[in-house]
Amino acid sequence: MPGIRRLLIAVGGTMALMTGAGLADSGNPDTPVRGDAERGAQVFASNACGFCHESGGKSAGRGPKLMGTSRSDSFIKFRIQHGKEALMPAFGGSVTDAQIADVIAYIRSLKE
Repeated sequence: MPGIRRLLIAVGGTMALMTGAGLADSGNPDTPVRGDAERGAQVFASNACGFCHESGGKSAGRGPKLMGTSRSDSFIKFRIQHGKEALMPAFGGSVTDAQIADVIAYIRSLKE
């Protein structure tokens, strides 16, 4: 059993580090995701998010307006990763958790 105990301690420590760095979901939907809004703007643009979320997410288009959204960071992360059938593609295979955190920071930074 000592091997399993070491493994559990290592996994727990890794998750604690990732959560502290904003790279892992804490499991609490009210916990804000940390990221960089400038990098998020670049990820948003390079993945053609503005095709549906017009004016850089400041107004609705084919997709909803993102500025001022009341959705939790966890909801936004899930939607980016998994999409919504027939409405939004899933980006989980093409962007990292850190890039998603950056996009969320960008969304939170949007102002009129």
